Amino acid sequence: MGASATLTPEAAVACEAFPSLGPEEWNYIEQFGTTRRFAAGEPLIEAGTRDFSFFAIKSGGIIVHENSSGEPRVVARHSNGSFTGDIDTLTGRPAVVSISAETDCEAVEITACRIRQMMRDLPGLGDKLLKAFQLRRKLIHESGFLGIRVFGPSDCNETLRMREFFYKNAVPHTYFDIADEKNLATLAELDASPDETPVMFCGKRVVKKPSLARVAEHLGIRREIRDEAVYDVLVVGSGPAGLAAAVYGGSEGLKTLVVDRIGPGGQAGQSSKIENYMGFPSGLSGAELANRGYLQALKFGVEFSSPVGVRSMSRGDDGLHHVDLCTDQVARARTVLIATGASYRRLPVTGCEQFEGGGVYYSATTVESRRCRDGVAVVVGGGNSAGQAAMFLSEQSREVKLVLRGDDLGKSMSNYLSRRILKTPNIEVLYNTEVDALVGEDSLEEIGLVNNQTDARISSPCNGLFVFVGAKPHTDWLPDEVDVDEKGFIKVGPAVAHSPHWSEDCTPCELETSLPGVFAAGDVRSGTTKRCAFAVGDGALAITCIHQYLSKLER
Repeated sequence: MGASATLTPEAAVACEAFPSLGPEEWNYIEQFGTTRRFAAGEPLIEAGTRDFSFFAIKSGGIIVHENSSGEPRVVARHSNGSFTGDIDTLTGRPAVVSISAETDCEAVEITACRIRQMMRDLPGLGDKLLKAFQLRRKLIHESGFLGIRVFGPSDCNETLRMREFFYKNAVPHTYFDIADEKNLATLAELDASPDETPVMFCGKRVVKKPSLARVAEHLGIRREIRDEAVYDVLVVGSGPAGLAAAVYGGSEGLKTLVVDRIGPGGQAGQSSKIENYMGFPSGLSGAELANRGYLQALKFGVEFSSPVGVRSMSRGDDGLHHVDLCTDQVARARTVLIATGASYRRLPVTGCEQFEGGGVYYSATTVESRRCRDGVAVVVGGGNSAGQAAMFLSEQSREVKLVLRGDDLGKSMSNYLSRRILKTPNIEVLYNTEVDALVGEDSLEEIGLVNNQTDARISSPCNGLFVFVGAKPHTDWLPDEVDVDEKGFIKVGPAVAHSPHWSEDCTPCELETSLPGVFAAGDVRSGTTKRCAFAVGDGALAITCIHQYLSKLER
């Protein structure tokens, strides 16, 4: 192609997704890997293989193929000078495609355990690989790839939780609502009944009513924590604060483990679009921001495991923090960072719990919004999360009602967002209003609203009620030695300097709790501004505090 030639957007993406390796990169790869020969038709990688190798093609050609729809098809071809892999080369999850030799070929193999080291040692090559891996996953999604097929009713809590888990962990999947007769017939062909949903169909395997733990183990998302392992820092929670800490900790050489109850993103991962995060003028979804941070941390050697909750924490005789996990494993770490965030409370309305998953939601992503397509969505709350949800839902719902307890939309919401809401024709802001009734049989159909100034009451049809009020911190598992405020948020820094639990003869670090060596960052700590960028800054600052603490231990 000549210097004056131009590329279509599709061709430009393809060039970046399937670049060639340069001479210097080849020299490094050949020193790092092992040269292997494959006969035509011989497999290099089988779909479902975990921790699969990376191959750089020296001669000949290979094909990438998949059969998620039941019919095999070729999705890509590689020839000499190119390389294999997508984001699961880094995550260690099972391969979603198979790769085999199309002709006799020669390739340099680098095993999974060494690929991250190679990417760290040669940053230019690492950036090229990471960009290609992400684009390849995007292209295969757009090609009609089904991934894991999930069957279940849209108003089933278990189905919703599975879809949320897949969404937060960026697992390729396609949802089939069994309210559709065609999908119900397919379910029967899989020898499963509606009573056995949700059903997960992965490859040739049918899994009925799986727990999230079982799903995670099957997909390689939940990793075994070695008994003998000692981490420099254990991060509990992988929202923006936890992910930022993971990136900075990993990049600065700290042996880092991150555990989370669901997957990367936290509360920010539930945001359909974040527009005031520096560096992204067009905005991006919380899930996309979280996935980028997750991959970035993986590149630096950080270990992740989910869904993993924490039962308790204590300090052992060895001076390490022992964190008891719901998997019956115990993780040992020199320091612990609590970044568990906060979640929205239920409304104090009869039936709220009953309709969860069947019309009542605490996030507004593509998973939950399907129910409101061309219908009426009601959003409760006055913060940025509520505003972002209202804007997102307005794009697909006939009508959106934003229910505000007070009379000032701009009090807790960013100015740009409140102005945009007021200019959106299908969003109605209801001031001084609260939800006082939920009506429906199997799922939510209608809500009652009351004006808290005049006591006037109205009813409204409602396909989905999205609740973003009353954040509650996830701190129930903490030992008594960690001081919290009257609302359960963790006290840090100067606020714990005179705590009876503080045992050191020095001032606690800015993010250190009353238990030395344990830190808190993001929405879970007392006095924070509930903004994504603030949480990211907290996570970065936490690693600085942890370095200070570790340096004291080594004196």
